[in-house]
Amino acid sequence: MLEKQRAEIDAIDREIVSLFERRMQVVMDVARIKKENGMAIFDAGREKEVIAKVQSYLTDEGLKEELREVYETLMKVSKDYQKIQMDE
Repeated sequence: MLEKQRAEIDAIDREIVSLFERRMQVVMDVARIKKENGMAIFDAGREKEVIAKVQSYLTDEGLKEELREVYETLMKVSKDYQKIQMDE
């Protein structure tokens, strides 16, 4: 009954994982640049800017809060990963 939808979710998840890996590779570059320049990991203004920007990409405005939650989590993971990279 749900096989088609589950297969589609599986395909989407593969794409998400690939994009996540790409994003985290860039996060490593950001961490290196921040470390070399003595910059802080957290930038509240940038985080607000990112959330507003990605919310503007939505075609379904009803998903704004869910997308905000996803990106807040993604940015927390990114900051934690940057800290690990910068501490090395």
